[in-house]
Parts: sequence; C-alpha cells; structure tokens
Amino acid sequence: MTDEYCIWTRLRWQPIASTLASTIASALALTIASTANSSAAEAATNSAQYLPTITVTASRTPVDVNETASAISILSKAEIQQRNASSIADLLRELPGFAVSQQGARGAVTQVRVRGAEANQVLVLIDGVEANDVAQGSEFNFAHLSVDRIERIEVVRGPQSALWGSDALAGVINVITIPDGRTDNHHRLTVNTELGAFNSRAIGATYQLKDHHYQFSLGLDHYQTDGTNIARQGTEDDGYENTTFALNGNYLPVEELQLGFSYRQTRSSAAFDDIDYAVTGLPVDADVSTDSIQTYSRVSANFDMLEGRLSQSLSFSRTDSDNTNLAAQTSTDSSRGTRDRIALQTDLYLDQQTLTLIAEHETEDYSQRGSASFLGDPNKDLTTRNRALAGEYRLNIEDLELSLSARQEDNSEFQDAFTWRTTAAWHSSDATTLFTSLGEANKNPTFTERFGFFDSFRGNPQLKPERARSWELGLRQRFDLRGILVSASWFRSTLKDEINGFDYDSTANVFTASNNLTESARQGIEIDLNWQVTDNLKLRGSYSYLDAKEDTQSPDPQDEIRRPRHHFAINGNYAWQRSNLNVAVIHTGAQLDDFFPPEPPYQVRVNLKGYTLLNIAASHDFNSQFQLNFRLDNALAEDYEEVFGFRAPGRAARLGLSISL
Repeated sequence: MTDEYCIWTRLRWQPIASTLASTIASALALTIASTANSSAAEAATNSAQYLPTITVTASRTPVDVNETASAISILSKAEIQQRNASSIADLLRELPGFAVSQQGARGAVTQVRVRGAEANQVLVLIDGVEANDVAQGSEFNFAHLSVDRIERIEVVRGPQSALWGSDALAGVINVITIPDGRTDNHHRLTVNTELGAFNSRAIGATYQLKDHHYQFSLGLDHYQTDGTNIARQGTEDDGYENTTFALNGNYLPVEELQLGFSYRQTRSSAAFDDIDYAVTGLPVDADVSTDSIQTYSRVSANFDMLEGRLSQSLSFSRTDSDNTNLAAQTSTDSSRGTRDRIALQTDLYLDQQTLTLIAEHETEDYSQRGSASFLGDPNKDLTTRNRALAGEYRLNIEDLELSLSARQEDNSEFQDAFTWRTTAAWHSSDATTLFTSLGEANKNPTFTERFGFFDSFRGNPQLKPERARSWELGLRQRFDLRGILVSASWFRSTLKDEINGFDYDSTANVFTASNNLTESARQGIEIDLNWQVTDNLKLRGSYSYLDAKEDTQSPDPQDEIRRPRHHFAINGNYAWQRSNLNVAVIHTGAQLDDFFPPEPPYQVRVNLKGYTLLNIAASHDFNSQFQLNFRLDNALAEDYEEVFGFRAPGRAARLGLSISL
C-alpha cells in the first residue's frame, strides 16, 4: 500500500524525515589508512572464505547460496557480535535494498522496507515462526527485537510468496537464534551487563547445554532507558523498557528423528509523544505510552527415511501480539492478534533433483477494544482462515541450476490466489555465476485496512489483494587473488491494486483505504561487496539505487514516500590478537514524505534531506571468560530525523561486560 499504517494509532500520521548529512571523508580516511600497508590476501587464506554457505530461506530446503537465483545477504554470528549493534534495525541499515524508519529514540516504532515495498510486504521469521503482527497492520515492529543471542540473519530479496505466502511479496528476513548444532558438546552460562547514554542499563543471562542427542538454550534479558526528547518542541524524555525471555531446544532420540521447540516472549513499554492535530500537526509532549506483549512459539518434528532421500516435517506455530495504548496510565484502546499455523512438508532428494510439497492451514484472529465515537464503534472480533498447497522443484544440470515454485491459496475472505516463481543460475566459471528470476506474488489486505482502526480512519471491506509481477537479473563474481566477492542485482516489480492507506474522503471528513486504479513500479540496482583485505581486515560495502513510482500511468507519476533513491554503507572490521574494532558509515539519501497538517488539503508531500551516520564498536577479550565491549552510535553527532517532527537521538556511547562460566 502507498503508506501503510504505523504500529500505533497515535503515530499513524507521522511521516518520515531526515536532515542534512555530514561528510564521510573522515571515515574513508580511516579505511584507507588501515589498508595502505596491507597486501592482498593469499589465495590459500581466501579459499576458506568461499566454503559453501548454506541458506535455509531462499528455498524450503537448505541450499548452497551460490546455487540460488535470489539476491541474498547473510549476517553471521561473528559479524553481529563485531558490530555490537543496539538493535536489529542498525544491522539491516548496512544491507543493500533496505530503508529503515525509526520514529525517534530506542523503542519507538521501527519499520523496514525492502526494494521499495511497504513494511507489511516483507515477511519476518523468528526461528521459523511468522512474526508479522496481525494486530498492527501485518507488519513487524523491529523496535522490540533484541540483538542478544542471534546466531544468524538471512535476507532474501524479491518476491517469495510462492514459497512463504502473502506477507513475502517483497522478500523474507529470517532471524535465527537456535545454534546450528555444529559446536562441540558443552554447557555454558554467560552473564552480561551494560551502561550507556540516556541512563540506559541492561542485564542478561544465557545458559546453553549441548550433547550428542540434544541442545538446550535459555535466555533472559532486561533493557531500560530514560530515553530522549523526540519531539521538536517540549522537554519530556520518552523512556523505554524491554524484558525478553527465550527458550529453545532440539532432541534426537534416534538419528532419523529430530524434535524441536522454541518459545520467545517480549514485554515492552514505550513512551511516545502525541500529535497536535488541532494546531501544528506535529508531535507534542504527552503522557502516553504503549504496553506490548509479543509471544512466538513453535514445536516441530522431522523424520528422515530412505537414507535421507525422503524427509518429512510437521510443525505447529503460534504468534500472539497484545498492544495497549495508555494515556496518563489509563487504558484508552487495545488490539490483539493471533496467528496459528500447522504445516506439513515432504522433501524428496534425487541425484540431481529436489521436490518439495507443502500443505499449510492458518487461522488469524483479531480483536480490538476502544471507546465508541461519532466515527463508529471500534470494538470488533474478526477471523480469517487460509489453506495453502505449495510445491518447489529444483534441478541441477552440471553448471546450471533451475527451480520452479508455485502456491495455491484458499482464503475465507478473498478469491483463491495463485502465485509462482521460476529461477535459473548459471556458473559460467568457478568464479562467476549469473542468475535470473521471474515471478508473481500477492499481499492480502489487513484487518485494519478492511475494518478500520481508531481515530479518524474508516476501513474498506471491499479491498482487493495487491499483486506484483517481478523479474531480476544478477551476478556473483569472485576474485580469489584479492579476496573479493561482489554481488549485483538489477530488478523491477510492477504492483497492481496497490492499497492507498491515506485516501481522504472529503464528504465524510475521514481517511480510508482504497485500491489504486493504476499500476505502481519499483526498479533499481543493488551491489554488495565483501573484501577480505588481509587476515585481520575485512571490508563490507553496499550500494542501492531505487526508483519507486506510484500511479505510473498518470502524466506525472510521484515517487513513493520513505524510499531514498540512493543508499550506501561501508563497514570495516579489524581484528588482532584479542581485540576487535568495527567502523560503519551509513548514508541514507534524500527522499519524499507526507505531512498531515490540521487544515486542508490535510496531506502535503515534503522533501527530506539525506543524512550520514558513523558508528564505532570495539571489544577486548581479557581471556576466554571476560570480554569488555564498547559502542558509539552517531559519532559525528548528526542532528537528523527519520520521522517528520520526531528527532533521532544524538551521539550515544555504551560500555558492557560479558562473563562466561
């Protein structure tokens, strides 16, 4: 949709903005200085970098990244620890094709867009559980997902509905917290604590136990901060509190059978500023907050037969999100959404072929409570059921990999939907892979789009699903002698029936949702660079160019909001002995946004300037048990906004200690 609903109602009308960026010359100078006396890595050393990397997201079965025809970015556990990021959003900012919008300080609503798509057109998985929030516009709020104990993040860009369903119209972000099981037998207790700017403090503990037949992990984290004043006016700081409990494990009673479970619950409370609808249309200090509880759980069983050639898995997962808005500590409105899914998957492995069949049944329940007004009664209880049959066929012929996937959905509220995708990857040499893909994806309207929310928004039950047809051409090129791996993609996606979530109805003086009558188009180029300069120094860089237009058949099509045309990031990591230094420069270019003034025309498009962030992280291992870590965010003290009228925090430092027993 053109401008999807924000996670909390009182923040819905806040557009995204950025202020003038600082130069990155100083950061580049640091990089040049680090590499001036470095020679190219030896081929023998670099060969380890190109050992097969397996992805579990680009296909419904594990596959070598180089054999896929999708644009993929993977952040390993080591890279995540080296960056010592404050949030998942800070990690995703460095990847190509991403646009992150955080509405103020830590804990504020954080949306992520991929390749110009809306935030609710990107599927987020946490340990195999679909985490998109049914109660909040079917998008995922990255504000509450802690970085602690994440083993791996996989990002697959491009339409993935044929494999993963409606929410994967533009891509999949897969967050994995369960260890891969390749570590030695052990048991370990880790305790960490941290102090930082804005009176922030954190404490956490993790216990891990692993044997030949089982793996078990238990974690508890608490974070609290006084926050900063995020409104342009006023002096009130907006605080945030987060407590996360996580539990997961695997058990192998016999070699052919694996049983697994995961449970994760996050309780958070975030203060935020209200909107002065009457005078300025901008944020103003207010005693308002949102209390949220997000719970993700899953149980699974995997059974292998015929010496591993036939594999069957059965899983049940549940997502439960409960959000309550408070004014002066008194409940004003609330929403809750649950998603229950049962899935059966069968995989058949032949010599050069893989066939996967999937059957899924999903139920989504949505409830909303609030005070009735002249706009209507917001209290409602709604249910949607969806059944799906999907299949994937992969064929490997010498230097050519082909795939075809398709999905048929039977939804209780919409017409049957058929999505598909076909891909090809050709290895023209050991160092060069060309790939291409073509497919169609869909996105069902959300509960709030169809039946309304609070304040001045009225739903439209006649909405049709959005449909996208996309293609992609890509290249992966490896330069062994210099330790360089380059990935590049050129893509285009045409979206039909795009949902405009801010269609103003002048007769009723309310906003509503409607399907656009003309097509929207998103096209661009993405480049991802990995360079192992020396044994100690590694550089990772990305660049994205995006041209996202709405209403392309009009004489003067407009750029989609909150999508910068240019975005790039450079990350340098230098490790020596027991110490590590990580420096990241992230630039977000100019973009457009919407501002909602209190007088007609009630919706004005504004131009926003770009900004540049410099983040520095360092750590030192005193021994195998004690580690000291440090992080400096926004080291250049950039004064910027990512949401119109809401100021981002300034320079912020934090210091932490980790103890392993």
